[in-house]
Amino acid sequence: MPIVRVRFGALLVSSLLLAAATAGAQPSRFEEPELGADRGAAGPDATADDGRPAGRSGARGEGRKDGEGDDAAGQPAVEVTHYAFDVEAPDDVRELIETRTLIGRWRHRREYDPEQFDALYSRLREEVETIMQSRGYFDSTIDISGDRRAVRVKVHGGPRATINRVELSIVGPAADDPELVRRTKLMWQLPEGEFFNTERWELGKRNLLDALRQQGFLRARISDSRATADAAATTVALRVQVDSGTRLAFGKLRINGLSRYSPQIVEALQPYDVGDPYSFEQVQLFQARLRDAGYFSSAYVYVDEAAYQSDPSLVRVPMIVDLNERRTQRAVFGVGYSTDQGARTQAGYQHRNLFDRAWRLDSGVILEQSRQRAYGTVTTPTTASGHFFATGMRFESLDVQNVRNRKSTVFFGQGRRRERVESFASLQYQIESEAIDDGQGGLIRDSRRALTPIYSWTYRVLDSRVDPRDGYAITTQLSGALKGLLTDRSFARVYSKGSLFIPMNRETPSKAGQFVGTLELGYVASDSRQNIPSENLFRAGGAQSLRGYAFQSLGVRIGEAVVGGRVLAIATAEYQHPVADNWWLSGFVDIGNAADRLGEYKAVKGYGVGVRARTPVGPVNVDLAYGQADRRFRLHFSVGYAF
Repeated sequence: MPIVRVRFGALLVSSLLLAAATAGAQPSRFEEPELGADRGAAGPDATADDGRPAGRSGARGEGRKDGEGDDAAGQPAVEVTHYAFDVEAPDDVRELIETRTLIGRWRHRREYDPEQFDALYSRLREEVETIMQSRGYFDSTIDISGDRRAVRVKVHGGPRATINRVELSIVGPAADDPELVRRTKLMWQLPEGEFFNTERWELGKRNLLDALRQQGFLRARISDSRATADAAATTVALRVQVDSGTRLAFGKLRINGLSRYSPQIVEALQPYDVGDPYSFEQVQLFQARLRDAGYFSSAYVYVDEAAYQSDPSLVRVPMIVDLNERRTQRAVFGVGYSTDQGARTQAGYQHRNLFDRAWRLDSGVILEQSRQRAYGTVTTPTTASGHFFATGMRFESLDVQNVRNRKSTVFFGQGRRRERVESFASLQYQIESEAIDDGQGGLIRDSRRALTPIYSWTYRVLDSRVDPRDGYAITTQLSGALKGLLTDRSFARVYSKGSLFIPMNRETPSKAGQFVGTLELGYVASDSRQNIPSENLFRAGGAQSLRGYAFQSLGVRIGEAVVGGRVLAIATAEYQHPVADNWWLSGFVDIGNAADRLGEYKAVKGYGVGVRARTPVGPVNVDLAYGQADRRFRLHFSVGYAF
């Protein structure tokens, strides 16, 4: 029975060979590196690392195509096993041996030919040795036996080498920035005291290079890399030196893919000036602005690496923008349903280059059982500072809780979009007529108007705007009107809503669940609610408000009708737990109300259970809630979260 011992001296040779690949490497098109990639150290499929970033952030996928690997009928291939493969090894290497050796991979491949077995088997010992070394086992014993029917590998790991010293140094112009040096060294992956791991050794060096390149040192390279083994002490000392090279600056812009829109749209969104020091953060911001602008279905921003690689004297690196334009005009049609407003039909028209000035027109008609709306908005392109102008009008008819409102609104304002903050300051003029069922067969009719300055501010720190799992969002609105200035009653209004998303880590009793909480507060300062347009008052109840109660059924009661009041306070707490792929169960408690005065406010409760289906457009929510004040159950259906 053949037995081999892996000796400690192999470490330095293999490590230096791997390190040589990183020395002097040039960066690729620089975007966010795929640091989570697990590159195997063993087998012919292992990829030698060259120290470069993994590719462009948001680059088009180059992986498996749809259907690749399926059988001719379009069905997933049925797994076959050509021979048994039994591995007895330390836990941290067993799966690597099973999946990264040729014997391990080919036993399930449909194209396997038994005539290949001898060639695969002959490589097994070398592959297992390399895997053991990659995890710090340099004095292991390997026993391999078998034939074409079954293969057995038995490994005794022996002592595992630990890191006893780490020396990291940065030379070149970057060394003059102590804060940058400190942040760069924080990216190191193998601190003293941990077991040696080849993949983390290589990943640590890539991280050092990436940290410098993201700050403009695009020619950074590993100038010295050593892993020195002490066989007697089973330790490894690591030394890495990085030469930063000169920091490059942003150069001229080259735009690809424009035919419908002016290059000025793209240039106006640049968050930097030519000559500013290169920053990957600015590149990401530029790319995000282009994607959010509304003119492009995709946008990729990256450096022209060929330019600075071919010219060592270059100090301003050209930037490349690849764009796919959206169509100038678009018609939108849709149908839907919600438990709050019933069935919905929608038709819309969009124009992204109005008057050849890149102004965007968004218009449409939405017909729901309780609400009908028609609107049109024109928005100017966003500038480099994030500012834009918008103007528009809307007409709305709302019939809910025995109150019929007819509203006409025009507005003009300026907004600003930044990475986490959005704001909009506008002047709005609204005319409204109202008819209230007095409960005695008659109607109480009224009309009101208001010229209202409005400022809204939203701050989001979320991992996703569509289906957030972690973070928070805060929205605040300030508005008011003065009687006599096209206004029937003076008032001042403040409104705020906060949403909190907390993922439960696997060390908590709830394992992989999620907590969602909201707090909603509003107040209108005025001597009466009369003659204030209803949009400035508050009602509560419904799928996106206080569950267990009908849509806008909580407020000020007049006869058989419920109208808006001047006070609002609602809090919700919800726990969600996964039960299957994209399916979650939830339990929740909502408490709050709307009233006309603080002294009249009395909170009511709603609680229940629900189902969440995670979809590309956000979670689809189905809730069964019990309204304690009404003493009845209600079913609520909605999509997404209201921020």
